[in-house]
Amino acid sequence: MSTTDDQGQTDGPPGTPPGDGAPAEQPGYGPRQEDEVSLLDILLVLARHKTLIVRTVLVFTLLGVTYALLAPKEFTSEARVVREAQQEGGGSLPGGISSGALSGFGINLGGSASGLTPAAFPEVLQSREVRLAVVRDTFRFPDAERPMTFVEYVNRPPGPLSYVLDYTLWLPWTLKGMVGRAISRSPAPAGTTETGEPLIPSEEEENALKIVGSMISASVDEETGLMTISVTAGGPQIAAEITESFLGHFSTRVRVIRTEKVRERLEFVEGRYEEAEQELEMAEERLAQFLERNQNPTTATLQFRQDRLRRQVSFKEQLYSELQSQLTQTRLDLQRRQPVVTVVEEPVPPMSRTSPKRTFIVLIALTLGGMLGTGGAFVKVFIENADEQQKVLEIRERLLPTYFWKEQSTL
Repeated sequence: MSTTDDQGQTDGPPGTPPGDGAPAEQPGYGPRQEDEVSLLDILLVLARHKTLIVRTVLVFTLLGVTYALLAPKEFTSEARVVREAQQEGGGSLPGGISSGALSGFGINLGGSASGLTPAAFPEVLQSREVRLAVVRDTFRFPDAERPMTFVEYVNRPPGPLSYVLDYTLWLPWTLKGMVGRAISRSPAPAGTTETGEPLIPSEEEENALKIVGSMISASVDEETGLMTISVTAGGPQIAAEITESFLGHFSTRVRVIRTEKVRERLEFVEGRYEEAEQELEMAEERLAQFLERNQNPTTATLQFRQDRLRRQVSFKEQLYSELQSQLTQTRLDLQRRQPVVTVVEEPVPPMSRTSPKRTFIVLIALTLGGMLGTGGAFVKVFIENADEQQKVLEIRERLLPTYFWKEQSTL
């Protein structure tokens, strides 16, 4: 049964607080209704600031369309390679000749597994040696009048439009690059190889190495060992040419790495073989001269000297024969290790561009504009409400004594 107090408020059933019959705040009920933001309040804010939201969306959409139309086109060419399976044990020669057939001649074809696995192929592809060989190759770029190396193309003088953009819109990045080059400037590299090429990349080549490194990417299928090489460039033909250059120098680098130890052993055996051949010729010549001077040696001294010369010739013959077998074995091993990378898919010029994705860019700009416009509307409402509350507090402080409104707030 409800009762009415002196102020006209109606009390609810026993156990309920006075007021409108709803609890002020209880566990499970949440805050009071007037503190909640309803959907109507949100729609009201959006309706009041629809002009701000629409303008923001239009500005960002216009920026997105402009960027999508003016952004440079990029094309991606791909190639796929796979490592050939290598035999761990003894191999066989072309024509069906087995390693066992040559074992009687002192030749052993026993192979050893290479430490180069398909998982390491991307690191070899992006190594400094491969990239340096690529940037020194000559290509026909779509915006160049003549074929030139990648180093020449990257470090060519900028055009009038690029010069204006570098010192207007891109001025902060231009100054940053100038400061970085001034700090990290080092003397020109010295020293050349036997062919006269620089042993260390020059400053222009270092710049080209960074750019070409950002254009190349690779991924390896762990199950099949198939590696996909992708190159992104400003035209379909140049993308295919750079991919082919990477593919060729990568295959060469893999062969060099795989056969490096065999080549070192081959050089050593060849040197010892030549020395043994010369020593055998000298020993045979000494024996021949002795026999010419002493056709029928009768004294013990001559007999001992003849026996010693014959032993030297016999020893040199055995050493020569052994080195000849090792030389043949090493050459066969080197030949067997040569083909290690097979091109499964050759690079071709792509038919369609990979970027810019204009529809996606416009949708992102439209979404971003809508989010920023809506957020700006709520921020504006919050600031306006904060200003109104500040004005009320200032009026109360100036018109009423301080002790008065402090006592009222404590009641």
